[in-house]
Amino acid sequence: MAVAENINSLSLNLKSGSLEVRLAENSLEIDAAQALRYKVFYQEMKAKAGLKQTRQKRDFDDFDHYFDHILVLNNNIKGSFHNKVIGTYRLNRGGQNNGEKLFYTSGEYNITPLIENGGNILELGRSCVAKKYRTGATMQLLWSFIAQYIIKYEIDIMFGCASFPGVNPNIHKNSFDYLYRNYLAPKAIRPTALKERFIKMKSEAYKKMSFKDFLASIPPLIKGYIRLGALVGNGAVIDYDFNTTDICIVLPTEKIASRYKLHYDRN
Repeated sequence: MAVAENINSLSLNLKSGSLEVRLAENSLEIDAAQALRYKVFYQEMKAKAGLKQTRQKRDFDDFDHYFDHILVLNNNIKGSFHNKVIGTYRLNRGGQNNGEKLFYTSGEYNITPLIENGGNILELGRSCVAKKYRTGATMQLLWSFIAQYIIKYEIDIMFGCASFPGVNPNIHKNSFDYLYRNYLAPKAIRPTALKERFIKMKSEAYKKMSFKDFLASIPPLIKGYIRLGALVGNGAVIDYDFNTTDICIVLPTEKIASRYKLHYDRN
């Protein structure tokens, strides 16, 4: 079982066997996360890398500076620190530039309702785990850490872009329609795809799906969000660089926080 080390300390940390989850502490450790992201997104999933990314074999953007970077480490792996990093996720509580909050999701969605809602919000992104470690145990440890984080910083709502493979949204029209009809976020906290990128999720020619078939039709990460109580924004967006079609996840944290806080209070 993962052991939480002082939920109220600045140094959030979880350990389970050889695996450890914590935040990157310096630029070298962030570089290790970016190296793993390059391997997964560009080499494995065939996203289109820019010249700088290709030359450095790193996935990076101007938003990395504003995020906390989660690292999943396998401490049994020998060699450099970079070799030990087998998973990563980045979290943004609203990095600011000249007083303006900056979020990656704003490039695809109008998230004004979330920003103006009044609660503390957290943007999730760039989730990836090395292929060998894509197991329920790894994801459970990762989400246990995120639960620590949202409790510590009193986060009310998490959000971010989540991806379906490919740039043909018609392939996923039944899944999009099911999400729209059953999981559309309330207007007060509903992001909407930017007008010039908006792809309609509601389909008039949809095929009715059972919940079981719906779960089978969506990527594992989105399935995990749904099981945690996620809702979705209105509209999908094609991301040609990453060869994906994105939706916006909106995840109120009340259930997650209360579940994990009870666990920590008992230990």
